[in-house]
Amino acid sequence: MSFLSTLLDTFLDMFIESRKRLAVQFIKFAAVGAFNTVLDFGVYLWLTRSYPFWGAHIIAAATVSFVLAATSSFILNNFWTFRQDLAGCRRRAPKFFAVAVGGLLWNAAILHLLTTFGVHDIIAKLFATGVVLMWNFTLQKKWTFRA
Repeated sequence: MSFLSTLLDTFLDMFIESRKRLAVQFIKFAAVGAFNTVLDFGVYLWLTRSYPFWGAHIIAAATVSFVLAATSSFILNNFWTFRQDLAGCRRRAPKFFAVAVGGLLWNAAILHLLTTFGVHDIIAKLFATGVVLMWNFTLQKKWTFRA
């Protein structure tokens, strides 16, 4: 009976440890995302509220701010969240940006759809950000970083 108990304890410890790792990665990913969301929103607000051209072209402004935030996100997630080294950056970067472009398309589509129906652009962007967070974490973890 003690062998079975030890085996079960070992299995449970391994399971809990793997869940802790996932939780830590998600928390780090979310922290990086929060930082980059502030960067994204800051650039978006600066462009759309300071320059009439960008205010009239909110999808273009959202694209510029998203690309800046995605670049920052790659650097932070590569080295901090998923603890990857410099050696594989050339392999991971195209995957990361492919997922980010997918996120950008989701973001733009949701922003366009909601603002077309009269939702304030900031509320629409907040909603789009939540949807894109789940998209990005899942694909970046499973495909880009395989962590």
